[in-house]
Amino acid sequence: MMSSQSDSAQWAQPESAHPQTGLKVYNTLTKSKASALPPGGVPFVPREGNRVSWYGCGPTVYDASHMGHAFNYVSLDIMRRIMEDYLGYDLTVVMNITDIDDKIIERTRHEHLVAQYRAKAETLSEQLVADVGAALCDYANTAFPELVAAKLGSPIGRADDWRAFAAAVNGGQDPALAASSEKALMRYDAADAAFEALVAARQSLADGKSSQAAAVALVDTATDVLAPWLDAQFRESVTDPRLFRNLSAYWENDYMADMDALNVRRPNVLTRVSEFVEDIVRFVQRIIDNGYAYEAEGSVYFDVEAFDGTNGHVYAKMSRRSKDSAKLLAEGEGSLTKRRAEKQGERDFALWKSSQPGEPAWPSPWGPGRPGWHIECSAMASEILGQNIDIHTGGIDLVFPHHENEMVQSEACFENHQWVNYFLHTGHLHIAGRKMSKSLKNFITIKDALKKYSARQLRTLFLLTGWSSGINFSDTGMDEAIAIEKTLSNFFSNAAALVRDLKQAQQPADPKRQTNEPEIELLAALADARDQVHSAILDSFDTPRAMRAILDIVARTTAYLQRGRESIDPQPVEMVAQYVTKIMRAFGMADDSATRAIGWGSGAAGTAGADRETTLLPVASALSDFRDSVRELALAGGDKKALLALCDRLRDQVLPELGVVIDDHGDGRALVKVVDPAEIRRARELSEAKDAAKQLAKAKEAQLAEEKRLALLEKAKVPPQDMFRTPEMRELYSAWDESGIPTKDAAGEDLSKSRAKKLAKDYDAQKKLHDKFLQQQQ
Repeated sequence: MMSSQSDSAQWAQPESAHPQTGLKVYNTLTKSKASALPPGGVPFVPREGNRVSWYGCGPTVYDASHMGHAFNYVSLDIMRRIMEDYLGYDLTVVMNITDIDDKIIERTRHEHLVAQYRAKAETLSEQLVADVGAALCDYANTAFPELVAAKLGSPIGRADDWRAFAAAVNGGQDPALAASSEKALMRYDAADAAFEALVAARQSLADGKSSQAAAVALVDTATDVLAPWLDAQFRESVTDPRLFRNLSAYWENDYMADMDALNVRRPNVLTRVSEFVEDIVRFVQRIIDNGYAYEAEGSVYFDVEAFDGTNGHVYAKMSRRSKDSAKLLAEGEGSLTKRRAEKQGERDFALWKSSQPGEPAWPSPWGPGRPGWHIECSAMASEILGQNIDIHTGGIDLVFPHHENEMVQSEACFENHQWVNYFLHTGHLHIAGRKMSKSLKNFITIKDALKKYSARQLRTLFLLTGWSSGINFSDTGMDEAIAIEKTLSNFFSNAAALVRDLKQAQQPADPKRQTNEPEIELLAALADARDQVHSAILDSFDTPRAMRAILDIVARTTAYLQRGRESIDPQPVEMVAQYVTKIMRAFGMADDSATRAIGWGSGAAGTAGADRETTLLPVASALSDFRDSVRELALAGGDKKALLALCDRLRDQVLPELGVVIDDHGDGRALVKVVDPAEIRRARELSEAKDAAKQLAKAKEAQLAEEKRLALLEKAKVPPQDMFRTPEMRELYSAWDESGIPTKDAAGEDLSKSRAKKLAKDYDAQKKLHDKFLQQQQ
């Protein structure tokens, strides 16, 4: 049941008799009325008791996943875990894989055709050079048509014209280039690289060098300009459907491996467009039958004008300002749709595309074709979850036109007015202020990021940012995330070790010690932290505020631990550590299989089911080696200093590699902590990298200082009476006094008083410098 809400004519608040958690979410459907809504958004009310249907837009699999994907899917994973593990919702999460798409089709054809062309390039030849030249001309004229016309007066007709164009745009620095399109700089770099490779190939041919390696190098460097040139000529030859499926299957597996590495839970149901084509055809036919779509030349288009305002339907509920954006509408249709001119209205979009030569095709009542981009989500989500869905998620860039079109398609099919109750959109991830994008080639792959940072460190950064905010990925932000993760790791290991040691000791409490006040304060702080974290979570998953509360109670507990073992009660410390562990697990900071009550539970220490020999043997072997060295030293009459060196080596080098950290305390006892050895190695590598950077900076600074010293030394060697008589100075002056100070300029005119005064001052400074040099020489 739903009730209309006065502050939003387009959205109805779901109602339920089932007890609610109090969760409120920022719903994109109501953002235009956000000021009239409660703080944190609108109350989240599932349609069916505690069960929640969730559909998330998955990736279009044609390339490596990047950090923009990581931010989106890890942020959504945090929200999902909170709902499942902390708030207790019963979720059914469905995610699609887009394996039929214009980008996949183009990428498949481009890679296939370039691979064929490369295989035929047995030697560097005049024909190959001519082909690359022709491809460069087409690429430049297509990429910068208006700018080429403005700078050169006519299209580029031969490859060497690129040199003039590059000079006209100042080597790519002309602001007009960047202003011409979002991808202009990327395309300029691709064309310029192809031109330089072309020049080098011509020189190789002139020198009589025509190896296959040189041919392959030219093809590889010029791939970006060759691919569309080859595609324009030979796209119809790419007919094997397995090529398209193989590309998408490869990148789907790659994406899943990245998500596993980031500890992102897999969806309950994974759908692929290629497996739902028949369902999509039926879905499209129902929209046609309802009067909201039309067939044209084998394609089917959604009729926006027929839908908007009919039977209470509204188009573009979330993005009224963007609904007429020609740029966004074109991007939503895909690059291959630009050839289709049969649409009746500018805002109409393809539900079914008649397949052109070189495109995969499936049978339909309208002829062989393939699904449009937007229809896939509507059909697959509805097929699995029904005619109404609780939550739909995706990146903010999908709001228009993708999610808007999903909504109108579904509401046109089912003749309802709220296909989705809550749209949750994650923000953009930027690098150096620019949105990260595959098409812009300014992205950091997830795999590259994980070579430098751990999955937990990346998740920490996202927790500190919040799911709906944009994020600027930088070393500074990661430094903060690493520091916080280290703080939490140290807290867990210290708390676990102290609790274990104090419990094992089982010493009676000292009656003289004041046991109440510090412990009562710590427990009160824990209760306050629980309230703050809970409030933040219910406030549209406000993880930055929740993390601040967690770090505050960790800091308070760490301060309490500084009191010394004799003054510590392990029970409140254990309560805090277990609570922080619970929240971190709810945030996905620990493995799902974690079994330890305190800590991350990942790595060797937290691996469930590991056999005792595998776990203990490496440490036992290290201790056995240490014992052998101690015995050998003792039998040889070694001194105390050598014995302590062996102990330090065990503590600082051997055991940390095995995940064991020994902290020496001032009371003469050591605290033993078990941590993930990978974390220790990563922290050491980061520290070594920073030290290396500091050493490099120090060396550069020393080099500059030495260069400055040598330059000053050379200057000091010049006698003051000669400093104004060098060949360069004789071009400026024509007369000098007895000391060698100029008195007339090159034209024979007397120097002004101010200029003469400055030259005399320079003379005095040089005299002091030269006198000091002579003294040092003596």
